[in-house]
Amino acid sequence: MSVSGSPIRARRLLIRLLTVACLVGAGFLMYRLGKEFEVIIDNGPVSVGGVRYEAMPYGTVRIDEDTKGFDMWADDRVIRKMVGKNHRLTVIVLNEDDDSVLKTVERDITLDFNPRAEMVSVSAIIAESGGILTPNPLYSGEPVFVPDAAPAPSTEEGAPDDIFSGMEP
Repeated sequence: MSVSGSPIRARRLLIRLLTVACLVGAGFLMYRLGKEFEVIIDNGPVSVGGVRYEAMPYGTVRIDEDTKGFDMWADDRVIRKMVGKNHRLTVIVLNEDDDSVLKTVERDITLDFNPRAEMVSVSAIIAESGGILTPNPLYSGEPVFVPDAAPAPSTEEGAPDDIFSGMEP
């Protein structure tokens, strides 16, 4: 082999490494942009920062550029799928009798929280509160394992062989 082939091999290796790095970066970016979240949107009375906000009696909630949205009544809770981290929620409070618009509030949200542990509160959005996240009452962080049967008695030294030996009749 000649010495003149080594710069070409080094250049090829560098190009291949850069190509792999670009593909890994593009894959990471696609994962971040395309990740889907199931977000709970709650329209119940809520206390945020010690201040109580009442539920919206009736209205429409729109996510991003959704022109139709979905209707919500007091004490409703819905789960919506959102793709990506940044979204705009538009809450339109309507009159129950004639569907006239009473109030419109827009709020940008970033899904940088655990969407299973926390809910987005429509009541806090309408009141234009600083915090719009409330804990999900149905979420438990740690799974609880319940054994199917009672554990077998221990036969170590010092432990009785019969589990009923120390009991009185």
